[in-house]
Amino acid sequence: MAKAAKKKEENKETPVQERRDQDGSNQYKRSIYALSVNVQVVIGTAQPTIGELLQMKRDSLITLDCKLEDPVDLVINNRVIARGELIETNPETGEIGVQLTEIVDVSEDMLQ
Repeated sequence: MAKAAKKKEENKETPVQERRDQDGSNQYKRSIYALSVNVQVVIGTAQPTIGELLQMKRDSLITLDCKLEDPVDLVINNRVIARGELIETNPETGEIGVQLTEIVDVSEDMLQ
């Protein structure tokens, strides 16, 4: 009997988006979690002139407006959603990832 009470108590703490309604009314709301989105990791920016761009060739260098230790921005649909730092995830292959350091507060009015 104590197990049933504990399980019922745990269900109260479950976030709303994780609950499963049996009537199916939230079926479409939950399906949005399966959508994939393109996330851009913005390391820095540059503003070369068109003339500079036309002169570029292999091994040309574009100077960015940031330093190696600066955070990178995670961007979805031209909106910064988080910031983080680049880390090497696999030294053997040179793969990199982003370790999140900040989640940007996106207010409701910005979403409309």
